[in-house]
Amino acid sequence: MNALRDLIRPLVRLADHAAGWLLLSICLLNLAAVFMRYGLRDSISWSEEAIRYLAIWMTFLGAASASWLDEHMDMNLFSGIASSRFQAWHKASLQVLTLAFGALVCWQGFIYLKLNGMQTAPTTGLPMYWIYSAITVGGLLLALVAAVKLLDAFAPPPRDAEGRPLL
Repeated sequence: MNALRDLIRPLVRLADHAAGWLLLSICLLNLAAVFMRYGLRDSISWSEEAIRYLAIWMTFLGAASASWLDEHMDMNLFSGIASSRFQAWHKASLQVLTLAFGALVCWQGFIYLKLNGMQTAPTTGLPMYWIYSAITVGGLLLALVAAVKLLDAFAPPPRDAEGRPLL
């Protein structure tokens, strides 16, 4: 179990940092595009397309990171049930659903990658396999995180001195 956690942890941290840098890039590129358009009366022709593709990568990488850190929005309908056994099964069932969803996203992303990856983006000329691979990578990362969390539902991860899970 710890070996799987030790394998996934650096991947998720990398995804988290990459999503942060992508968000910063999106903000800076958008700021530059607005300045060019309204300040200098000229535009960056490829900025909207690049922002869209950066946002796709940020979304799929950020989903795995948010899942790892338990930062996804949820409804705590069953949080009032005090049974630790029920809570473990509840968490496990949610992770099974997340694992299935991540596997489905990965599989469908691979199909899209095969079907449309040889196209090129209209403005940037970027091969679309770079864009469609975000779906596959994000789905795979989400499924791996869900697998670790599924195991954690019955054998909780080690915690630090303040009671937070060691990530």
